[in-house]
Amino acid sequence: MTQEIIKWDLSDFYIDIFDPLIEKDIQELEKSVENFYQNVKGKLEDPSLTPKQLLELYEKYEAIIEKVFYFDTYSTLLYRVNSLDDDVKSFFAKIDEFKVKIQEKLLFFDLELNKISDAKFEEFIESPDLKNYTHALKFNRLKKPHQLSEKEEQIILMKDISGVTGFIKLYSELKSSFLFDFEVDGELKKLTEAELFSYMYQEDKDLRYKALQTMMREYKKNEMIFTHIYNNILKNWDLESKRKNFVKSISRRNLENEVSDESVEILGKVTTESYHIVEKYYNLKRKLLNLSELHMSDMYAPIGQITRKYSYQEALQLIKDSVVKFHPEFKNIVEKMVELNHIDVTPRKGKNRGAFCAHGKQKHYPFVFVNFTDTVDSVRALAHELGHAFHAFYIQSTQNFINIDISLVAAEIASVFNEILTFDYLMNTDLSKEEKISLLSNFIESKFGTSHRQNAFYSFEKVIHDLIEKKLPTTEEYKEAFVKEMELMFGNSITNIKEEYANYCFVIPHFLHVPFYVYAYNMSNLLVISIYQLYLDQKEEFVPRYLKLLSVGSSLSPEEMLSEIGINLNDPSFWEKGIKYLSDKIDELEILVKNN
Repeated sequence: MTQEIIKWDLSDFYIDIFDPLIEKDIQELEKSVENFYQNVKGKLEDPSLTPKQLLELYEKYEAIIEKVFYFDTYSTLLYRVNSLDDDVKSFFAKIDEFKVKIQEKLLFFDLELNKISDAKFEEFIESPDLKNYTHALKFNRLKKPHQLSEKEEQIILMKDISGVTGFIKLYSELKSSFLFDFEVDGELKKLTEAELFSYMYQEDKDLRYKALQTMMREYKKNEMIFTHIYNNILKNWDLESKRKNFVKSISRRNLENEVSDESVEILGKVTTESYHIVEKYYNLKRKLLNLSELHMSDMYAPIGQITRKYSYQEALQLIKDSVVKFHPEFKNIVEKMVELNHIDVTPRKGKNRGAFCAHGKQKHYPFVFVNFTDTVDSVRALAHELGHAFHAFYIQSTQNFINIDISLVAAEIASVFNEILTFDYLMNTDLSKEEKISLLSNFIESKFGTSHRQNAFYSFEKVIHDLIEKKLPTTEEYKEAFVKEMELMFGNSITNIKEEYANYCFVIPHFLHVPFYVYAYNMSNLLVISIYQLYLDQKEEFVPRYLKLLSVGSSLSPEEMLSEIGINLNDPSFWEKGIKYLSDKIDELEILVKNN
């Protein structure tokens, strides 16, 4: 990979954190919020309030939260690539406190809307004037049984600054500070976690093993701190959930995702019952690698000849070639994001590990964050995040700001779909059987990573949250619960999980940032596989339906959105279709191997 640092340009928002426009905008926004509070509080409960009057108030409210969102996005994007910079850390904290102050002032809006009569509520949601806000009104109404008083909600926001938010910042800064001494070919290197993890994709099994153990030693050294962070954040989630009248802590996330507890449980049960295909695949991988036993450090080991390096530019071109046949505008979106420097590519000190996509400004282009390390998996990760970018682009091009959120159930649709497009493009080129074996293996592993592995993470979360109701888990209890789920998923295919991998439970940021997020990966993954089958059946006729799906945002619930293409989330047989697809891919791989 080139030594050039490819990073994003955030001038869509401000020149830098010292831009005088920031302070000016903050002051103007504070005035707008105060005026809104003084002029609107108490009016939403007025029985004479008309739909046109509510529309005017909603538009003012929306304008405020949009500006707050941009401040939050700008500070977060800066922080994710400069988490060790004191000025950036200070700015991030300042915006976080400012955001909370605004949220405190605006809390009354949704709370008052839920005090209106059922008859008035029906009048509002049936009004054409409020068509862009109908789902927001309905969704808010679902939260009514779980809303606290305005004063209680304000206290939660205030205490989170030094509570949950503070612990999450500590977690991120601690992880970002890790620099690993790692010797390769006699040369001692200082590597970031992302750079170190790239050695997990090397052919040399000893190098892979050494890379994972180097990483795990650092996490073990800090496991007391991680345990303390986990306990405080997870206990806080559970206490708040109880205070908000949720029977189960996961129900709170399910409400946010607008899916039923039942559908999530069905998904988890179907996936867990299919762990035997994971075991089957990794036993096959062990044979393909000609190893007597497989370790967790071998999980990402390359199979076959797809071990060559991909430059970032090669990866971009490959992805553009794969999407242009589906819809030419996808290629244009990628090119425009590159032109605007909206993709941060290069791993470096102070930059967080991982990958994500963030909304930009309305009618503008989103931002993609990756740690590109020249591997096939880096290509897959880039395709995944650019899929998110397509999703964000269509939402922000078609929806008003109030509807730009995406339920976690639907959040991975475009990203996983884009991964499959890229995979199919490669598999249909003039590849040798060895190369097809390599690509198919990589594809199966990525699907397991998005589906079954996330299901195991979800099961781990359930165990820990059940335990935390009784007591604060110890470090050993975290590790034991994590190992148990990993062993259940891999069966007899991988050895020494407890000894070599237990501390990986502290690596996953989703457990803290968004409790119970991970099941949504699995849900989206199996969901997209079904959607992709529709595309293969319907070809060009499917494209407009897919683009419409990407444009919905939160203007419809996931069930409403998916019912339009005949999907029922409570039907076990629907999820089993996705499992069968993955099982068939393993059979396809076995045939390729046999005929090789």
